[in-house]
Amino acid sequence: MKILSITAQKPHSTGSGTYLTELVNSFDRAGHSQAVVCGIYPDDILNFPEGVSCYPVYFTDTAKQSSFSQNHESGTSNGCSYPSVKQEKESPFLPFPIVGMSDIMPYTSTRYRDLTEEMVSQFEAAFTDAVTKAVWELDPDVIICHHLFLLTAIVRKHFPDRCICGISHGTDLRQMINCKNLSRIVRPEIAKLDRLFALHEEQRDQIINIFGTADDKVMVIGSGYNDRIFNMEDRMPRITMEEYMKTKAPVMICYAGKMSRPKGVPELLSALHALNDDPEVPPFEVNLAGGCQDETVMDMLKHLPDNIRWLGQVPQERLAQIFRFNDIFVLPSYFEGLPLVLIEAMASGMVPVSTDLPGIRPWIETNVPGQNVRFVPMPEMDTIDTPTPEGRVKFRDDLITVLKSLITDIADDGSALPHPDTSGISWDGVAKKIITFI
Repeated sequence: MKILSITAQKPHSTGSGTYLTELVNSFDRAGHSQAVVCGIYPDDILNFPEGVSCYPVYFTDTAKQSSFSQNHESGTSNGCSYPSVKQEKESPFLPFPIVGMSDIMPYTSTRYRDLTEEMVSQFEAAFTDAVTKAVWELDPDVIICHHLFLLTAIVRKHFPDRCICGISHGTDLRQMINCKNLSRIVRPEIAKLDRLFALHEEQRDQIINIFGTADDKVMVIGSGYNDRIFNMEDRMPRITMEEYMKTKAPVMICYAGKMSRPKGVPELLSALHALNDDPEVPPFEVNLAGGCQDETVMDMLKHLPDNIRWLGQVPQERLAQIFRFNDIFVLPSYFEGLPLVLIEAMASGMVPVSTDLPGIRPWIETNVPGQNVRFVPMPEMDTIDTPTPEGRVKFRDDLITVLKSLITDIADDGSALPHPDTSGISWDGVAKKIITFI
């Protein structure tokens, strides 16, 4: 088949970007011809298989005050084929930062709720131009749009005769609730998609309720992980009780993701401070990996104790190395689609601690034999991704309880804890499901 994949965001950043990138890689292994339309900054590097044509829409990084990069005029970069992309003709250039599906992204971004009518018009014109070029040159059998929101609605509107599918990553459903002005534009176009893909059953029900879509148009495709990167090769073995008694080696804890309030980072940091002050908790160290654009969290990161390190944003290969040298992974998020990082953590030999987010526990229990995630109850919520003040306190206390128990278990004998079987989850399997449903 000829497949055109589309996202308004960076394709190699955040969970949905990883999802798109891995699907493109899987489609390539299956022999499909492909192109990608995406939103990036001029100095970003795209990394897709050779032969995948890229049609970037350039945004303006106001934090860097970027100017158009001359090395993007033509040619190839890091294995990705570019069409000729002169700014005034071939490649649209938007005068504002990338529009993020989350309100706080790990890079400079614009919130959808802050788009003016003029900005929406510019956004539509730029992406329509890029998609038109890709459709003209590739003549795709199917267009796969990531996120059931503004760009997907625009593509459906301008290409009514094409087979167009949309993948929800959860954050798009949150935007449908938060951005009433845009949701009125988006809803009728999303309902016209040929297929809509959900990550798990509960999300499928949400899609049907929000868009009024027929049941037989919405399919569950799940998620995958890259076992060539995330695995236990050269992993440091979990410490035994005898080794701990001899060395007093600290239990290693890791967080990876956006450093933001919706991800529960303030409550995590508060819980870690409390655990530091508890004499009954064995020694531990923490690695925090992820970009930060949240001023509240940034202030907290400036006052970390010596055993907690913020590493900033790291590439996937480096993140996998970090995972193999840690014992516990923590995901204290208040809203997710289906977080890939939980699967990656288990595949790397860590024991995950996660908020008991809707739909995630049933999917993991069904697809990961012997799963070992320790769930923290969802707090009382004020909005879709913001707890009430009382909910924050309760969540922090629950997080302390779960982490204290797990740190103690690993210090007692980490080698006795089970390793789940993640071998049945693959991107190739997800890609095959999509092709089957189309």
